[in-house]
Amino acid sequence: MGDELFGGGVRVLVSLIVGVLFLAACADEPTPVPQTSTPEPTLAPTSTVTPTSTPDPSPTATPEATRTPEPTITPTPAPPTPTPVFDPGLVILPTVAIPSRTATPTPTADELLSRRLDAIGFRAALVRDLSGSGPVEREIINTEDLEQMLFEDLEEDREDILVTQKLYELLGITEAGTDLIELLTDVYGDVVLGFFDTEDQKLYVVGDTTDFDEQDELTFAHEYVHGLQQIHFDIRLLRDNIEDNTDRSWALTALIEGDATLAQLLYQLEHYDEEEQAAVQNAAQKSDFTAYRAAPLVIQRAIAFPYVEGPSFVIALYLERNDFELVDEAFVRLPVSTEQIIHPEKYIAEEAPVGVALPDIGGLLGEGWEEIRQNTFGEAFFSSYLSSGIDEPQAAAAAAGWGGDRFGLYGGPEGATAMFALTAWDTETDADEFFDTFRVFAQTVVDGEWETIEEVASAFLLADDVREIVLTRNGLLEVQYVISSEPGLGMTVLEGLMPDASLETTPATTTDSGIDGIADLGAATTTDAGTGG
Repeated sequence: MGDELFGGGVRVLVSLIVGVLFLAACADEPTPVPQTSTPEPTLAPTSTVTPTSTPDPSPTATPEATRTPEPTITPTPAPPTPTPVFDPGLVILPTVAIPSRTATPTPTADELLSRRLDAIGFRAALVRDLSGSGPVEREIINTEDLEQMLFEDLEEDREDILVTQKLYELLGITEAGTDLIELLTDVYGDVVLGFFDTEDQKLYVVGDTTDFDEQDELTFAHEYVHGLQQIHFDIRLLRDNIEDNTDRSWALTALIEGDATLAQLLYQLEHYDEEEQAAVQNAAQKSDFTAYRAAPLVIQRAIAFPYVEGPSFVIALYLERNDFELVDEAFVRLPVSTEQIIHPEKYIAEEAPVGVALPDIGGLLGEGWEEIRQNTFGEAFFSSYLSSGIDEPQAAAAAAGWGGDRFGLYGGPEGATAMFALTAWDTETDADEFFDTFRVFAQTVVDGEWETIEEVASAFLLADDVREIVLTRNGLLEVQYVISSEPGLGMTVLEGLMPDASLETTPATTTDSGIDGIADLGAATTTDAGTGG
């Protein structure tokens, strides 16, 4: 697919291929030898016609004597009078001091690298078709510097990350006691080659100033494009405007990284020869991703999503007109969900998720409980989360019908946690598929067997010593579930949402399915808000 995806690069590749084929064709055909004809020599007459007889000489008359004429005497002219010549006299020219030549100083290694970085930035701006505003502040750092900067940056968000850590433990993504800041520092240290700080307007590349290689050059070009994005689209402000919606944040990051990645690939096609491209591939193959591969799959996917799905989304826009015009417009009309990133046709058709409003369950949990986060998961998260327990194609298919969601995370006494999530789906079939797939997946997280909740159609309970899950259908297009670290808490929430029901559980059979019945709990609403909440 590579050649078909890069509009500007395609023309370069085609012209090179055509040229090679032409040269090969010429080499295969025998070189025609010019058929130069040798001219016939012009024959000079070699024989002389001999007269058949010698004529008798005719008598010659003796000529009369000619009279010699008298010479005419020409008078000698007088010599010319000399023309006077101007004599300026002695001329004294002023003396001019000629300065001695000063040798041009040899540029230092840092100066040469700086010039090279300026040239890379200039070429990157041309490839991306965005103008810069002069040299950008930049710094080449080593891996130790990177890890320290990453750790400090994560520490600034410690409170928010600790909430995420609780959520991940409750969902079974990470084990209890995992230090998420330490884990993320190690993982990012494995995979980050450079970054652009939108606050300080500074570009960083992890490399060596004495050996700035082809991969470092591509990294610089990629990060330089982020600087151009900040100048033209203010990506820092775009990020700040997205609150409490991780799904939209992932979508924006996918646009930002997809744009820079496409520009990087076009840069490589245009400015790298075959040997340089091979060097980049070899460098990538030698990279050590031990910490990244050891991380939970959901974290791996969260980090990789902008660099895998983002370029596909941006390329789809690029190929519409074979330029960056629609990509530029996407920074004005932002994608509003990871669903639109995964399915660019939904972005083009402006198919936005529905807004999902959570019921107020804070009072149902009991004394000492409070909401500590409300957010949106999105299609990309559900696909990654389900993939951690079941086959990826099945997980992706179950997440593909996502129409919107919202969840609340609650903290209780002695570190207890609970989460209530309400999901909306495009069709009833999509809701059924997610419901059934989630039941299969949940048994990889909870060591137990599903029980049917009486009095509520399509409602199930799954519990072990660590966590409890209550899963129900809510209307035709909605699926809701409660995950808690406290036994019985999910049933308490469900009873609170259905005060007139007397709930009991019985072992579920393998034939129980989300299509057996629908419970309309009347506890939540969805609206065509198009913002995911």
